[in-house]
Parts: sequence; C-alpha cells; structure tokens
Amino acid sequence: MGVEQNGKTIVLKLASGASAEIYLFGATVTSWIVDGKERMFLSSKSSLDSTKAIRGGIPIVFPIFGPPPSSPPEYAALKQHGFVRTQDWTLDSIIMDRDEGVSVRLTSPPPPSEFNHKFTLSYVVTLTKHQLSTDVHINNTGNEDFIFQVLLHNYLAVPDVKKITITGLDKGIEFFDKAAGGKMGTWQGGELKITQETDRVMWKVPSQEIKVDDGEGSGFLVKFRGFEDCTIWNPQEKSGKNMADMEENGWDRYICIEPGYVREFKSIKAGEEFLGQQVLTVL
Repeated sequence: MGVEQNGKTIVLKLASGASAEIYLFGATVTSWIVDGKERMFLSSKSSLDSTKAIRGGIPIVFPIFGPPPSSPPEYAALKQHGFVRTQDWTLDSIIMDRDEGVSVRLTSPPPPSEFNHKFTLSYVVTLTKHQLSTDVHINNTGNEDFIFQVLLHNYLAVPDVKKITITGLDKGIEFFDKAAGGKMGTWQGGELKITQETDRVMWKVPSQEIKVDDGEGSGFLVKFRGFEDCTIWNPQEKSGKNMADMEENGWDRYICIEPGYVREFKSIKAGEEFLGQQVLTVL
C-alpha cells in the first residue's frame, strides 16, 4: 500500500484495492481503479514513450486551451493545448500516506525558453476509497500579470457512451458548440445524451457539479471549484476515426467531462495563486 515509483510512473494504492497511476510525462493520470474496475479510458494506441501527449486518463491543458491564439506572440507560438502535457514532471513530495487516503504533489519543469513568463505549477493528486481528487496550483512568480487557460481533460470510462445520461447543467448556460462549427447555444436544461459528435464548451457552470449515469447502475460525480467552465466532448466515429492514436470504436467507451478556465484567459497578479480543484467520485 502507499506510493510506488519507478522510472516513468507513480502508483498510489489503498488497502481497499483502489489505485491510481500517474505518468511523470505530463503528470497524466492514466489509471484509476475502484472496486476492481478501471474508471479511466486509455487508448491502446496511445503513446506512452514520452513523445506525444497521452490519449486518455487526465491530461493537463495549460497555458492555452485548443489551438494557439493569434496573440500575444509567445502564446501564438505554442502547440495545441500548451506544453505541460508533454513535459516530464517531478514527484515533489508525499503529502499523505494513510489507510484512508494517499496524496502526492508533482511539480512541472520550467517552461520553454521562448515562453517568457515566470510561474510555478504544481499538481496534487489524492486517492481515497471511491474518490480521486486533482488540484492545480499556479503561482505567478514574476513581476507582471500572468494570463493563462487551464483545463483537466478527464476521459471517464463508460460501457457505452450512447447509454449515458449527463445531468447537473443548469438551464440558461451559454455554450460554444465546436461540433456545430463554432455556433453559440443556450442550454435549455434537462438531460444531455450523446447521440452524435459532441464538443461543447459550457461557460460559467454555476452548479460546478455534474453527474454521469452510465446506464448500467454506476457512473461518476464530477465536482469542481476555481474552474468556471466545463467542456463535454465525445467525437463519435465522425471525428474519432481520424485520430491516429484512438483505438477502433474507442470513442464509444468514454466521455470527457473537463473542468477548466477556458472561456477567456485567467489573469493573476504578481505573487498571486490560482487554485483549480476537482473531485471525481464513483457512484
């Protein structure tokens, strides 16, 4: 039980049998097992050799979400979703190692030299019997305001995405619909089902608590604080078949519920800290 580390991964284990695996590459959670069942989707075609971002688990998106913006120049030069998901992180400390829970802190390396901003980024992962908590700490260590976007790209494993029901999205939420060519929409309330390609950036989700019913008596509760927005994504075959690192029909076995701060850039002043917290619970 406790914390095990090898050259590439950190594994958290509890006496209950619950476990979580974190790749140091990208600080990506690649496995979360509860009651003997894998709760994270990881594509069998995903690169695990530290050459490309990992397809599955919980990649960390920072300091931009999606394609790079046209400005400022140092942001425009970045690759999609930023750089931390393709960096080698470091295990900084074991925060807690008890029967009821295990918690570790990881820290990111310095940014690429062309990204001329001073900050520290740490990631705290906590495993308990039926929950996985992931907290992002961003500190502005420079002398000027620091702007960024950040998101946790959860790939939650489900038996069949077409059977799931998503609730907790309040009526009136505005969303940016990428699957519809970037149109804006307003959520009318009720249940969301995945019947086609879905890629919605929900803006300023007030409840910050989203439930996924997998249609087979189980599911997830996704709770978050600090993050204001939440992307809901599943490519279905329409886009999934064009992803080189996606296994055949893999899109039918996950739903991405992604808390983040992505509608606009978050700005923190010199010396300030941003804290984005997430708790995933198996139902």
